[in-house]
Amino acid sequence: MTKEDFIHLVRDELDLPLGVDDLSADFDHVVSWDSMHMLRLVTAVERETGTRVPVGRLLADRSLGAIYERVSAA
Repeated sequence: MTKEDFIHLVRDELDLPLGVDDLSADFDHVVSWDSMHMLRLVTAVERETGTRVPVGRLLADRSLGAIYERVSAA
């Protein structure tokens, strides 16, 4: 999954107005980010990639970029 694919997935599944530049932003600076978005994102990524995502590790991440790195490494 490319960064562009990931950000499109985030935008489409979570209906958030994000761009590639938002990958590096801390969640405190991402528009309307909350814990439910994290759960929905994990579900969408697992469905898209067919790979389980380590949710416990993702909870420590503070940006979409960090999540993307974990997802793309899996």
